[in-house]
Amino acid sequence: MDRIVSLAKRRGFIFQSSEIYGGLNGFWDYGPLGVALKRNLKECWWQDMVAGHDELMTLAGAPSSYEMTGLDCTIIMHPQVWKCSGHFDLFHDWMVDCRESKRRFRYDHLHGRWAMYRNAKVFITT
Repeated sequence: MDRIVSLAKRRGFIFQSSEIYGGLNGFWDYGPLGVALKRNLKECWWQDMVAGHDELMTLAGAPSSYEMTGLDCTIIMHPQVWKCSGHFDLFHDWMVDCRESKRRFRYDHLHGRWAMYRNAKVFITT
């Protein structure tokens, strides 16, 4: 991943946000090539997922006909929106706490096995 980020920075696809003032970790601005690449990716996705699916006839097995449309809204919303959409109750990122490093990890990102160490069951990451 570091090689990809380094290449993207060297070629002018991305720049660290507020870089001349010290930058912000995890925030990136798009350079001219990055803007073009992002626009092309969005356009390809839009054509494949939205514009290419205006089926006004009922497909076999479908309960009714449908038409795809676009909606652009903010990510920050009233909590009731996330509750009504099912995101609040149905989506969980289970976390595991490491007692030694005091760090948290997403359960689905861990790869390893359980083993006995000093008469205790420990999880060894691989």
